[in-house]
Amino acid sequence: MVFRRPFLILLACIVPAAFSACGTKNRVNPRLDREMPKKIVWAWERPEDLRFLDPQRFGVAFLAQTLTLQRDEVVIRPRRQPLELPDGIYLIAVTRIETLKESGSRPALSAEQRKKIVDFVKKTLNLPNVRAVQIDFDAVVSERGFYRGLIGELKKELPANTPLTMTSLASWCVGDNWFNDFPVDEAVPMAFEMGADSDRIRDFLAKENDWREPLCRGSYGFSVDDPVTAKLKPERRIYFFKSKSWDQNDLEKIENFGR
Repeated sequence: MVFRRPFLILLACIVPAAFSACGTKNRVNPRLDREMPKKIVWAWERPEDLRFLDPQRFGVAFLAQTLTLQRDEVVIRPRRQPLELPDGIYLIAVTRIETLKESGSRPALSAEQRKKIVDFVKKTLNLPNVRAVQIDFDAVVSERGFYRGLIGELKKELPANTPLTMTSLASWCVGDNWFNDFPVDEAVPMAFEMGADSDRIRDFLAKENDWREPLCRGSYGFSVDDPVTAKLKPERRIYFFKSKSWDQNDLEKIENFGR
């Protein structure tokens, strides 16, 4: 399967907290455990040939589009790089959301913008073999109310059997429980490129702690470029990130990750 020009046309028509203990159970949708592969490769905005992946064991979460909020607008930037895939692989369409922070361009965070985002995300379900959607939005404190409303609207608009997942800053999963009421099926903690939180979260994982937020307890997000020392909880899904294009030699890194 190759996403090239038709893929672009289709998209153009349419991606220090306290580490306190928590005794809550996981809230991950059991359907994800039955249907979604345990190893997912993130395919970001670059040419990718992933035909070497075994569709019985792997899935792909690919950047389908980037939506930029500025003033009252939602500017869509569809994927512009080719994505080659094995037939039948489980696909998650990722929508990245960004906001402009410059004075005069800051987004209104309006109800109309939420509606437009929901419409754009729903249209990614028209892409071949897409079975789930994922939102990637590093919302700052002032954007959290907007994000909550967006996720609530999106959940209502998606087909009932479509998994809705989100990425999460690792810091959100260890103490900042502001999103624990989100109606998502899974939040993926991104334990890479963590900035100022890096040392504390690396130490947190190295001591075999688990994520405090229940929504984060179904998966991990790691970079093969910058492995984290951690004893991984069994049976959890792992999303793998790489800053450059994937190749078949990366399979060994994926297979041995966390060992």
